[in-house]
Amino acid sequence: MVDDYEAMFTSILILVSPVFFAIPVSFAWRWWVGIEPVHEDYREKVRRVLDSGMPLIRYRAELDAEARKVHISSDRQARIESDLLHKLRIQHFLLFPSLILWPLVGIFAALITLPMMPLLRLLEWILIDKKILSWVARVIQNYTRWEIIGIPRLDDGAKQLDKVLASIHRMPTTVFLGLFAYLIVSYSPLSSGNVLLLSALVYIILVSAISVIRAATESTLTFADPTNRRIIPMDSYVDEKLGPWVGVGLVFLLSRQLMYGSKIRTGDLLIEPVPFSISVLLVLYTATIIGISVEIVFFRNRGNIVRREFQEQMDDVFSPMLYLFNRNLGSLRLIPLMTLREWIDSGESFESAFSQRGESQE
Repeated sequence: MVDDYEAMFTSILILVSPVFFAIPVSFAWRWWVGIEPVHEDYREKVRRVLDSGMPLIRYRAELDAEARKVHISSDRQARIESDLLHKLRIQHFLLFPSLILWPLVGIFAALITLPMMPLLRLLEWILIDKKILSWVARVIQNYTRWEIIGIPRLDDGAKQLDKVLASIHRMPTTVFLGLFAYLIVSYSPLSSGNVLLLSALVYIILVSAISVIRAATESTLTFADPTNRRIIPMDSYVDEKLGPWVGVGLVFLLSRQLMYGSKIRTGDLLIEPVPFSISVLLVLYTATIIGISVEIVFFRNRGNIVRREFQEQMDDVFSPMLYLFNRNLGSLRLIPLMTLREWIDSGESFESAFSQRGESQE
C-alpha cells in the first residue's frame, strides 16, 4: 500500500514537472519582450491602436517614429507587438522543454510527420477543393441565422516576429490533441506498442483535419450574431468549440488514468503509474515537435493558399461585405469598407484596399 502511494506521488510529480520549468521560462519571456518603462510606454501605445479596432498598419509610421524617438529597436517592437497580438500563457511555456528533448523525441516525431504530409494534402482536397468546409459553414449559418461578414485582422502591419508567435500561439491545441488521442486509446485492450501506434494514427487524422480548418479560417471572415450582439471571428469560433473539449477532456482522462490506471490499462509497459506518467510527457513533447513540423511544412507553404481559396468560396456563396470595426470616444461603429471580393483582389492589403476606397469616393 505504501509503495502504491509512493508510486502515485512520484507519477504526479513527473506530470507537474513541466510547470516548474514553465514558470521561470514565462518570467524570462516577459523580460525578453521588455519590462523597462520605455517598453511599457510603447506597449500602451500599441494597445491603444488595437483597442480602437484599427489594424497596426494604419499607424505603422507613427509607431515606428515613436520607437525611434525612445531608441527601441525594430526587434523589440516586434516582440512587444507580437506579445499583445498573440499572448503566450502557461500552456505555451509547458511545451518549451521539447526544445531540449528534441534529439530524444525527434525520431518518433519524424516517423509520424512523414505520413501526415500526404494526409494533410488529401484532407485539403476534401475540405477545400471539394468545398466541404464551405458547406459546413453554410450549415452553421443556416442553423444559427448568423451573418457572415469580413473584418480586417488587427495584426495586419505587425512586425515580422508576429508570424513566429502566431505559430507558437496555435500549437497548444495541436499538441494537446496528441495527448488527448493517446489517453483515449490507452483505454483499449492493446499492448503498449499497439497503443502507441493507434494513438499516432488517430493523432495524424485529427491534427491534419484541424490544421486545414484553422488555416482556412484564419482570415477576415467573421460570424455576426445580431441577436446576442456578438462578433465571432471564424478562427476564434473553431478554437472555442475545440479548446474546452480538449482541455476538460485532458483533465478528466489524466485524473482517471492516475486513479484507476492499473485497472483500465493493459499494456505491460504502461500499467504502472510512473512509466505511464513518463510516457505522457514523451507523447506531449513528441507532439510538440510534430506541431512545429506542421507549422513549417503546412502553414507556411499552404496556409495562404488555403485561406484565399476558402475566402473565395465564401464570397461565391454569401458575397459578404468587409467592415472596419472601430471604437472612438466610447462609440463602437461598423464602417462598410468594400466587398470581400474587392478585398481579395487587392491582395488582402488593408492599405491598398483603403486607398482604392478613397479613390472610388473621389
